[in-house]
Formats: sequence, structure tokens, C-alpha cells
Amino acid sequence: MNRPNSYISVDAEEEIVISGIAGRFPNSDNLKEFQENLFNNMDLGSSDHGRWNKTYNMPHRIGKVNNIEKFDSEFFNIPATEAQIMCPMIRMLLEHTYEAIIDAGVNPEELRGTRTNVLTAISLSETQGDFIFKAQFAGLLMTESNVSLMANKISYWLGVIGQSHNIDTACSSSNVAIVKAYELIRSGECDAAIIASANLCLHPYVQFQFYHL
Repeated sequence: MNRPNSYISVDAEEEIVISGIAGRFPNSDNLKEFQENLFNNMDLGSSDHGRWNKTYNMPHRIGKVNNIEKFDSEFFNIPATEAQIMCPMIRMLLEHTYEAIIDAGVNPEELRGTRTNVLTAISLSETQGDFIFKAQFAGLLMTESNVSLMANKISYWLGVIGQSHNIDTACSSSNVAIVKAYELIRSGECDAAIIASANLCLHPYVQFQFYHL
């Protein structure tokens, strides 16, 4: 039986290296745990997530990401007042960007001043929608929960000088970001690229909309 080859052969001059990777998934705090859970056929969904009450028109089981409320703002040189209203996705992206760089065997300080692009792939920030009508967060909201600025937060923290922007093509955002990063590296517009993506459904109404697509 002929099986499709999962490895696509390309010319040597067209190859790039994915040198570091990190992430957090339902009931899996890192890629190693996620791999082990999948290989052991673990059920990563949960019905006792505590996010919202069970109703007929809502899914009773969801995949819950752990510890989204925790963040070491001092490590990232972010004032506590900003960290408190920062979209959880930005906090996660900062944490796992750091982990991915370390996974690549690179000291984050070595990236400062380099032509490293940062591409985020995010479609929706519930924090932005929830806080935008609250006067006490005036000004801070636009920098701490705005989808279009999430990549900029990473670039600023690392001190890199490459392109920094978000890509939103709905469900294909991450794939498009990977393709875009490849094209930018191949064209010589940057020396390296960081691709970061996240999706959190914390509000029952948002989950309701996705559930009834």
C-alpha cells in the first residue's frame, strides 16, 4: 500500500530550521506532557472546569488550560498594574516565547538588536471586549489587550528590530503565519522569526457562539 510521505523534499537552499518550540495545552503544561497524554490516550477534556454553569445550549466538556491567572510580571519587567489587566493570551505568549528561545539553545539577550520578526496569530481577545467600556482602564487597555499589539509586546521585551504584527485569517491564522515567516526568511527580510499563537474561550457567550457555528 502506498502511503503519502510526510517529509517533503526541498532543495537545500530553500530549507529553514525550526530550532525551538514551546506551548501549553488542555491539562498539559508543556509539550512533553501533551505528548505523553496523547500517547497514553488520556482524556484532556473536563466537565468540572468551573468556567460557567451547565446549560442545555452549551458544551458541558471543554479543554481547560492550566494557570492562566498566574504570571511573573517582574521577570518580564511589566508593572503589576499593567499585568493585572493584560490579556491572559499575551502573558502566555511571553512565557512560551521565552521557553521556545531557551529550547532553541539561545540566550534571549543574544536576540536584542537582531532582525528577528515576531508574528502572532490571534483572532479574538475576550479581555479587550470585556474591558473596553470600563473607564478605570482608560489607555492601558489599548496596549495590554489589543490583538494588533500582542506581537509588539514580545518584540519590545526581546529588543528585536524585525517586523512585528498580528495575522488574523480565523482558523488558519497559525498556518498562514508559518508560511509568512518562511517567506520572509527566504527573501532575506529577516534572519529569524518567532511565531506565537493562542486561543482562550473564557466567557460563556463566546463559547456559545463557537458551539453553534
